[in-house]
Amino acid sequence: MVPSLLERLERWLAANRPDYFACLQPGVTDTQLDAFEARFTIQLPTAFRRLYRWRNGQSDSSYLSLQFNRMFSSLESVADSKELLDGMIGSDFKSPDWWRRAWVPFLSNGGGDLLVLDLAGFDGGKPRQLLIFWHDEIQPPAGLEHAREFFDGFRRQRNMLQRMDAGNEVRRPSVKGHGRHIPLSNGAPLLS
Repeated sequence: MVPSLLERLERWLAANRPDYFACLQPGVTDTQLDAFEARFTIQLPTAFRRLYRWRNGQSDSSYLSLQFNRMFSSLESVADSKELLDGMIGSDFKSPDWWRRAWVPFLSNGGGDLLVLDLAGFDGGKPRQLLIFWHDEIQPPAGLEHAREFFDGFRRQRNMLQRMDAGNEVRRPSVKGHGRHIPLSNGAPLLS
């Protein structure tokens, strides 16, 4: 995720979603990111660190979604969710594949469904892919592996909003492979 993508995202949010843009928090410091890495014994990709240096998610008092009903979690919320889910490995999950320590949840719908950074490339995937984690189903994962796919979601949202503003019917696109993880692309790793 190059800085120009974050600059474009910032401009797009400010112009198209000013209410949401106003709820974004200032970015975190490298010291905070280093502490997060040390706490979980992981190394975050440079692009993920850039994302959180740009903005530390949205305010906990905001329930607006960043993308497709998912809120942009603050680093503290990411740590809380990760600690909870990591702590459930080996005791609460029905399968060892349900949650992995190499997963970092950073977008959430508030009901346990997450967009997760997969640092290890689970089940034959590529390291730094993104996975959609569904809290109540278990199926083999697949990932979003291309930054363009992630940002295309914002363009689709804008197009849907424009159709709604024009009084046109808007249908949510169907997603094949609905389950615990949804395949979104087969490209190169998103966060390198």
